[in-house]
Amino acid sequence: MQYLGDYPVREAVKGRGMARILIAEDNAEIRALVSSILVEEGHKVSVAQNGQQALDMMLEDTPDVLLLDIMMPQMDGYTVLKEIKSSGIRESMKIMILTAKTSESDWVRGYKLGADAYVTKPFDIDELTGQVEELLAMTKEQLRQRREEELDKAQLLSRLESIFESS
Repeated sequence: MQYLGDYPVREAVKGRGMARILIAEDNAEIRALVSSILVEEGHKVSVAQNGQQALDMMLEDTPDVLLLDIMMPQMDGYTVLKEIKSSGIRESMKIMILTAKTSESDWVRGYKLGADAYVTKPFDIDELTGQVEELLAMTKEQLRQRREEELDKAQLLSRLESIFESS
């Protein structure tokens, strides 16, 4: 197993198709780590330091996958999701939220705004790369079904979270 700092990195799988991935993340270390991992996996990676820069880049050249942080300067990830939806580019890409926001209400909001996957920081590298590969392999119908299932699950957990917080 190879390591990038303290993080184990999976070996790149030969023959896997290259995807164009945009990472929208304000933390330079996380941006560099995720970028390095995905490049090693055989993907073409672009990076944005904030939501506005990510949106501008997507409007110019829509990626296959967007890895989107929520808490960013200039434009947060939720606003980016709203702008993507209204711009018409949503249908041509897959979106994974990669964030430190862990409450179930955050998950609900992300899925309602169009996220296809939700990974929380700190993240496991194998989980992250596995989720990217899973997203790339899914059809639009499979993604729609997955979003609905994840939204239902997140809404239920959010209600439970509210009950326990009020007790």
